[in-house]
Amino acid sequence: MNSLKKIFIIFLLFFSIVLLFKYNYLLQSSVLTSLNLWINKVFPSLFIMFIINDIIVNTNILNFLDNIFSPLFNKIFNTSGNTFSLFILSTISGSPTNAYIINESLKNKNITNKTAQKLMTYTYFSNPLFLYNILKSSFNNFIIFKIIFFHYFANIITGIILRFNGKDDPIKINNSINNQNILLIIPKSISKSINTLLMILGCITFYMIISNILIKITSLNPVLIKGILEITQGLHLLNTLKYKSILKEIIAIALISFGGLSIHTQVLALINDKNLYKCYFKGRIYQMLISTSTYLFFYIITLHI
Repeated sequence: MNSLKKIFIIFLLFFSIVLLFKYNYLLQSSVLTSLNLWINKVFPSLFIMFIINDIIVNTNILNFLDNIFSPLFNKIFNTSGNTFSLFILSTISGSPTNAYIINESLKNKNITNKTAQKLMTYTYFSNPLFLYNILKSSFNNFIIFKIIFFHYFANIITGIILRFNGKDDPIKINNSINNQNILLIIPKSISKSINTLLMILGCITFYMIISNILIKITSLNPVLIKGILEITQGLHLLNTLKYKSILKEIIAIALISFGGLSIHTQVLALINDKNLYKCYFKGRIYQMLISTSTYLFFYIITLHI
């Protein structure tokens, strides 16, 4: 780290401390608001999903799906190993769980490093139950399910586009079943789930404090600031916008596709691998562009039918 960078970081930290003292009253409200969001929206949606996914990963009970579908799946996305079950688990559980299960599979040598990088680009899915709960205050069920569909669709297109991003080394699909006692796995899974959710709470709180201070000292749109920093906050405030529904829908799907810096932080903490994270970030840019453009195209087409 060069001297100029050190000076900049010191200045940034000092400036942040000054702002925290000046807007100290925002700390308590930010913590209480983030805790309320976490208890009512995040925890109920993610807690059981984390546990179920951890049990599945540690028992390999979905290997039969890999035996059937992974060969075709690997041809489509130019990957190798047990990829189909990882994709399915990612669609169900969402992010940052997808990063955890991909990283665990890489450690267990069920996939190669190149495959892990590719999976990180197109397996980011916001938990569907979480999306439904957070969006129902702004949209009707038809729009919510349409947003979720295009969010998923953009991931698949991203994976197909990036399939040419390097040739993967072949790896044999793992057919073994882990016979660990599920009664021993459950307590460990609960502990992991709690620890991960506490980290998520910390990220939500941190970025809520930052966003509230930024809103206070700038004239930028609160929804965009909060959405870019922490997706839960941005989506929660969509119903406060006085825009046409289609514009709010585009903003929603763009924020969902990017994920927010809070989720990016959680993913980086779970995988602790800069190369994997770079692939994750690249995928979010692709997904954001694809999801918004296809959603808008579908909207324009339906207007003329």
